[in-house]
Amino acid sequence: MVQAARDRGAHSFVPQGLRRLTGRLFRAVPRPSAVADICPIRSRARSRRPPEAPVRTSALCYRAPESASTGGRMGGGGRRRTGVREREGRQERARILRYWRAVEYFSPPKVESVNPRKHLYAVGAGRPLPWEAGSAVSRVPARPNLVWRHTVHAGIFRVDKVRDVLLQAFRAPDSEQDLDGRNGGESAVLCFTVNQDGRLVKDSVTLSSCAWAVGRTLSPGPHSDRWLSGFDEDSGRLLGRLLDLGDGKVQVERRSPDGSGGPEQGLGPVAGVMSRLVVSAAKGGLGVVAGAAGAGLGPVAGAVAAKVIEEVGGELIDSAAARLAPRVQGDGAAAGPGEDEGDGQGDAAEQRTAEAEGPPSEVGVKVLDVDDLAAVTRWVAEQLGVAVALRPDAIRVKSYQVAARNADESGGDAFLNSFYADDLEQVADAVAAGGAGTALLDYLRAEADLDAMHRFDVRSLPEVVRESVQPSRMPLGRWPADSGKPLVLSQQFAVNRVMASLGQDEGRGLYAVNGPPGTGKTTMLRDLIAALVVQRAERLAVLARPEDAFARKPRTWRTEETAGKTYARAIHPLIPELTGFEIVIASSNNGAVENVTLEVPGARSIGEAWRGRAEYLAGPATLALEEDAWGAIAARLGRRGNRSDFVQRFWWGEQPKGNGAPKRDGEGRGGQDDPVLGLHKLLQLQAGHHRAAATRDTPRPGPEADTAPPLGRETWKQAVRRFDRAREQVRALAAERQEVAELLDRLAGPDALLEELETRESGARSALLLLRQEQQRLAAELTGHREEYARRRAAVPAERARLDHAEAAVRQGEEAVRVAESALHAHGEARPGLLRRVVTREPMRQWEAARLPLLGRREAADTRLAELESARAARQAVLRSAQAERDQAQGAVLCAEARAAACERAGARQVATATDAGQRVAGRRREREAEQRRLAEARARWGDRVPGDAWLAAPDDRGAMEAREQSAPWMDAAFADARSELFLAALDLHRALLATAPERMRKNLLAAMEVVKGQAPGDLDAGTVLAAWQMLFLVVPAVSTTFASVGRMFAGLGSEALGWLFVDEAGQAAPQEVVGALWRARRAVVVGDPLQLEPVVPLPWTGQRRLAGHFSVDRRWAPAAASVQTLADRLNPYGTWLKDQEGENIWLGSPLRVHRRCDRLMFDISNKIAYDGMMVYGVHRDQDDFALAQRSVWWDVPALPGEEKWNPEEGRALEATLERIRARIEEAVRQEWGGTGEVAGSGLVAEHRRRLNESVFVVSPFRDVVHGLGRVVGGSLSPKRYGTVHTTQGKEADIVILVLGTGAGQAGSRDWAAQKPNLLNVAVTRARRRLIVIGDFDAWSRHRYFEDLAGHELMRKWTPRR
Repeated sequence: MVQAARDRGAHSFVPQGLRRLTGRLFRAVPRPSAVADICPIRSRARSRRPPEAPVRTSALCYRAPESASTGGRMGGGGRRRTGVREREGRQERARILRYWRAVEYFSPPKVESVNPRKHLYAVGAGRPLPWEAGSAVSRVPARPNLVWRHTVHAGIFRVDKVRDVLLQAFRAPDSEQDLDGRNGGESAVLCFTVNQDGRLVKDSVTLSSCAWAVGRTLSPGPHSDRWLSGFDEDSGRLLGRLLDLGDGKVQVERRSPDGSGGPEQGLGPVAGVMSRLVVSAAKGGLGVVAGAAGAGLGPVAGAVAAKVIEEVGGELIDSAAARLAPRVQGDGAAAGPGEDEGDGQGDAAEQRTAEAEGPPSEVGVKVLDVDDLAAVTRWVAEQLGVAVALRPDAIRVKSYQVAARNADESGGDAFLNSFYADDLEQVADAVAAGGAGTALLDYLRAEADLDAMHRFDVRSLPEVVRESVQPSRMPLGRWPADSGKPLVLSQQFAVNRVMASLGQDEGRGLYAVNGPPGTGKTTMLRDLIAALVVQRAERLAVLARPEDAFARKPRTWRTEETAGKTYARAIHPLIPELTGFEIVIASSNNGAVENVTLEVPGARSIGEAWRGRAEYLAGPATLALEEDAWGAIAARLGRRGNRSDFVQRFWWGEQPKGNGAPKRDGEGRGGQDDPVLGLHKLLQLQAGHHRAAATRDTPRPGPEADTAPPLGRETWKQAVRRFDRAREQVRALAAERQEVAELLDRLAGPDALLEELETRESGARSALLLLRQEQQRLAAELTGHREEYARRRAAVPAERARLDHAEAAVRQGEEAVRVAESALHAHGEARPGLLRRVVTREPMRQWEAARLPLLGRREAADTRLAELESARAARQAVLRSAQAERDQAQGAVLCAEARAAACERAGARQVATATDAGQRVAGRRREREAEQRRLAEARARWGDRVPGDAWLAAPDDRGAMEAREQSAPWMDAAFADARSELFLAALDLHRALLATAPERMRKNLLAAMEVVKGQAPGDLDAGTVLAAWQMLFLVVPAVSTTFASVGRMFAGLGSEALGWLFVDEAGQAAPQEVVGALWRARRAVVVGDPLQLEPVVPLPWTGQRRLAGHFSVDRRWAPAAASVQTLADRLNPYGTWLKDQEGENIWLGSPLRVHRRCDRLMFDISNKIAYDGMMVYGVHRDQDDFALAQRSVWWDVPALPGEEKWNPEEGRALEATLERIRARIEEAVRQEWGGTGEVAGSGLVAEHRRRLNESVFVVSPFRDVVHGLGRVVGGSLSPKRYGTVHTTQGKEADIVILVLGTGAGQAGSRDWAAQKPNLLNVAVTRARRRLIVIGDFDAWSRHRYFEDLAGHELMRKWTPRR
């Protein structure tokens, strides 16, 4: 039996209360991977990060985790250095997250003050508790089908004491001790719910993490490694004692403050009594259920479970063990995953299973009294060690009515602890390990990493904006708004840049949009939704069959037990190509997310021209919205109650309560009186038609043949073809307009082609003129060369004759030399012989004497010959020179002739070139004239949608800038309508998937709804959870949630699991609030305004600074110094610089600039005090035509002496103002309805009240004033129509009445309201038509920003006669 139970897992048999308690107790116990995760009571246990896996970057490719090797050719040392830098960067980001987690721990939500009018009572000795006889609540009977329930806040302490503990722990200097003043407000150590009988609802218990963190700060202190570790374990141990008390397992020693017992340590009286728990008197341990818990937790955790439960002391209820045995004995083996998916179980059974919230919460057996509450409060405070530091000695109870069927169920977590601390811890661990995506990592980038980023100021660089709104840059899909109301320039620029930077498969990161009031943030987000729906439809359109949208292998589980039965669930996940389009709209502000997700599906969100034509699952959407809806585009989820309501209405078709169920003429109705059907029933009916069609070849006559399938008869191929045609139409229109856009660019400036052609023509003609001049010069030069050649040629024969004469003289000289040598030779033959010379010397003397003349003659002949030869050589040289000069002259003639010929040819060519250039210039001029005619035709067709002269003006031309900003480039009616038609065709293709695969989609969605509603087993793997959510997003493209609900709603989903995150009102969100959502998203669009309301962080600035120093984090990351919007703005390269109130430049990402809400007064004030004139006025209506109030007024009511903020005189002024407005409303109703006789009196009163509530909003800077307002307007305005300025962001009304309050001596309070423009900026921009200020004109008009309001020409001061 036990082994079978183990095989089935803990969730199959352990009672819910026990399971959640043991889950909290064993949070730190190692366990096998097969063991299910066990939910805690209310300690918000950390979800475990799944093993690191590759991060998908597109449908077909994957990116390795950040910790993977960088690869490439980097050397080992370079890789090591890079690895070190990456680790350091991850650790730095993780420190920021852990710092934020600490801030969350020390920032407790505040508990409401005692207010009997709101059934919020102080607990005290001698006073009956609200569930006891004689109490004020007991005298108020519950409404039909409702019962009273009570939330106990035990151990009330002042929040400012938390700051004191931090400053002491971190040894803050004396100069910081009073830097913040004193933070008001109170919180509680403990919170839980009791039912109408005063019995503990065990699943409701919550321990304050702030009180626990304060205790840990006192001991072991901030420098301990386990400083803020172990909350879950400590919470389980301490809250277990409260469970014991609720079951009477722990005795209480009851003593009055003056009773005996000696001096008390720690707390004094709690709620006026000194009661305390007698721990030693507990009736045994928890051994009764330890064995059962061990069986459910497996062999490892089971033994530890028994040990820990025994150590806790006290005992879970005996009935838990009694109920445990029959379940274990009677269940048998669990069904395997291959069994039937549940279609044979019957619809009623399926719905009962889906409606069940799991086993009912366990309720204590003891009726709690004052002594019980005081004793457990004292015990917890002393166990935490905060009895002295926090003095938590008060208890409060808030009573309210709930449905009787939910009387013993927890209503969800009481707002006592941070919603973000667990997510921050999980994400910090993931970031440190490299398990975070681009969006979060960018969000946490250090300022130094942004220094090199190139920024484009969209105000000074309009050409950058125009380039981004070219027709080719437009997303294919568009919201079905009226074609005459397209997005204006800054809105379309933001949409196009988002899709360009993030909209591709590989897109990752974050884009910030800065949206001042009334600039159309929601309108912009609607177009982004349309663009993404069309993108996914393009993926659907490539599928041959609808079945191809799903993976073949299902993911399966079995549901929780209901009445002893289980049902199999199976989901066939979407193929990867269809994922990544999930849209989560999140905000810290409930009203903000509701504004988006309630407005988007509503019938009024689409243009008049589309009403009646646009329809997508309108019936289920109407049920979910509780008013007429056109399409299931967005759903309000978040907290579990919202999710449950959505499933019950949208899926199961539960009819809203009230004045009857909504009726529609659309799908799922056989007649006018039929109720609107939920999607589950629609799919069932559609599947029935499919089965009927499959069993016969031709339709058979009969009633069934006349019943149309509720989701249509269109086949998959028909829907795909219709989508493809619509897409081709959009592409053709975009291409046509892109051609004109490029034409406009060419015509907007000099025509480079024409200038080039004209330059060529001018050059050709200039060259031709030069060539002709050159021809003339060459002709003259040729004549000279020819004459010179003639002279040189004639000189050669003369030189030749002279050379011949010189050669003849040389020959004669040579002959004379021969004669002289012959005579000398002959004389030598006659030389006396030796004998004669010996005998006598005379003959020799004679011979020698005769020889001397002969030698002289020969020498003379040689000399003469040399002279003649020299003369001949000179003549030869002269001849050669003459010949060379002749040849040179001849060459010059030939060259001149060649140049002349070439010049002639070049001239001919240049004539042709000049002629051609002239023809080209003429042709281009004709083309340009044709382009200008085409542009004129485009302007005639598309009007001011074609950018005009305003784009050519200087950036500082205000008139041109305003014209640009209010324009909608290229978005003429035909193009706008075609894009909207494509969006509707994309929705039809999504519906066709439901219509042509109804049974598959029904079973998939049946399983998905269990995950959405929070009914799926806690041990469901992350892949299956993600598949379920992706299935919902396939049908409903966008869901909304507050940041506070993200961790629980998407529990199990890890880094980049979801496609898109849209953050609304990001300027109002503290930077840590977005972390969990941002970690789970691949892409984020952050929309907000840091110049409206700022984040509210309970921990004072000095405490934040000290914590930042402890974690070695720059103070710029402190929640008091930043918001989600400011951190996101710095990442966007497209934005503008704006001077703040101190004259410092701040960077705003992608600003929306056209204000289209308020009349001129409110716009002027907002634009001046907050935006330095950045906004453009886009309201075009008669501002004098408003019957309810002719003009805006400052009703001057002097402040009363003293320190009271509420001034009854201001209340009377408010009453008079409302009475005047009410009278004008009554007059308008009489005129419209033709008198009161047609309508019953009660109906007339109801109409007056409805219109008054629609028209008026009353606000004040101060909560004390709002309390007074409630007494004045409570009978005429609903509580949602008055409040502090901080509750109104995102809301608007025709008339806003600003009641200022403050006493004459409260200049400090007025200084606080005027320290920044944010508060007044929000207050005035809630008013569409009129602003009525009630307060002391002289006192307030002296303050910054309020002086601008008081001095505006449209603000009239009015002082009534006294």
